[in-house]
Amino acid sequence: MDVLRPVERLLATADLGARSRRELEAVAAALVGGLVAFVVGLVALAVMDGATHPLAGSRSVGTVAAALAAVAAGASFVGAYLRSTDPRHAATTQRLGGFVRVVAGGSLTVVAMGFAYIAVLTIALVFQEGFAGLELDAFGGAIAVAIASGAAAYLAHPLGEEIDTRVLGALVPAFLVVGVLFSMLTASDSSWWEVHFSELGAGGGISGLAFNGTLVISGLLVATMAAYLTHDLERAVPEGGRTVWVGRLLAAIGVLMMLTGIVRVDIAEWLHIGLAAGMVLVFLVLCAALPWLAPGLPRGVHAISTLMVAGTIFALLLWVPIGYYNFTGFEFAACGLIFVWLTTFLRSIAAVTDDRDADSARSDPSPHA
Repeated sequence: MDVLRPVERLLATADLGARSRRELEAVAAALVGGLVAFVVGLVALAVMDGATHPLAGSRSVGTVAAALAAVAAGASFVGAYLRSTDPRHAATTQRLGGFVRVVAGGSLTVVAMGFAYIAVLTIALVFQEGFAGLELDAFGGAIAVAIASGAAAYLAHPLGEEIDTRVLGALVPAFLVVGVLFSMLTASDSSWWEVHFSELGAGGGISGLAFNGTLVISGLLVATMAAYLTHDLERAVPEGGRTVWVGRLLAAIGVLMMLTGIVRVDIAEWLHIGLAAGMVLVFLVLCAALPWLAPGLPRGVHAISTLMVAGTIFALLLWVPIGYYNFTGFEFAACGLIFVWLTTFLRSIAAVTDDRDADSARSDPSPHA
C-alpha cells in the first residue's frame, strides 16, 4: 500500500483518530483505484471493435468495469486486511492460527473480488435496460469504469479493516441475492422457476456461470465465517465445551454449498440435488442441537432455532405432499428461514460477547490512564 502514501499525505489532516484514518485510507484507495482503472479502461475500450460500446453484454463497458472493479476491490481489501489495527480483528486473526488466517484472508479476497464483479455486472445490466440503446465511447466508458472501480475499492477497504462475524454474516445473504438476481436477469429460459433454482445453473452461459459461481463463493464465505464464529462462541459461551461443533456444522454447510455449485444440475442432477438437500439437513441438525451444543446462549436464540426447524418442516410439507407450490417455492422459503436464523444467531452472539467484554472491563481492577 506504499502507492497510497502520497495521496494520504495530500489529504491528511492533523490529529487523525483511528476511524478518521481508516476513512482517509479508504478514500485514498478509491482515488488510486479509480485513476488506474480510468487509464486501463480507456486503453481497453479504445482497442475494442467499434467506436461506442453498450453498457452490458459481451465486449461492453460493463465487462471491463466488472473486471477492473474486482481487481480494485481485491487490492483494497488485501491492503486493509494486512494493515488492520482494529482490536477485534487483531484478536480474532491471532486466535485463528497461521494457516487458517492465510486461508481466511485468501477466501475473503476472492469473495470481495467476486462480489464486486457480480455487482457491477448486475448494475450494468439494470442500467442497460433502463437506458435502452445507450452506448458510450472510450472516454465516457472509462469514466464509468473509474467510478465503478473507485466505489469497489472504497467499499472493500472497511471490510478488510473491520472484518468480523457480523460483517461476514451480512455479506452472505447480500452476495447470494446479487448473484442470483444477476443470474435471473440473464437466464435464457424465462420459465426456469417452474423447475427449481438450480435450473439457473444449467448450461455454460453467463447465467449458469454466475449462479454456480455465486454458490461456490458463498460457500467459501460461510466456511470462512465458521472459523470466526468458533472464536466468538468461545468468548460468548466460555463454559461450553461443545461450541466447536457449531462452527463445524456451519463449515459443513459451506462445503456442501460449494460442492452444489461445482456439480452442475445438468451434469449430475441427483448428486446436485442431494448436496443441496444435505445443506438443509445439516442446518436442521444445527438448529435442533444448538441448545445442547451452546446452552449458554440467550433463550431467544434457542426459541428461534426451534421455530426454524418447525418452519422448514412446514415449508417442506407445503411442497410435498400438499403441493401448494413447486420445489422453487420451497427453496425460497428455506433460504429465507436460513437467512433469518443466521442474522438472529450472529447478532445474539455479538450481543453476548459485547456484554461479557463490558463486564470484564468494569471488573478489571487495573488502573487506566
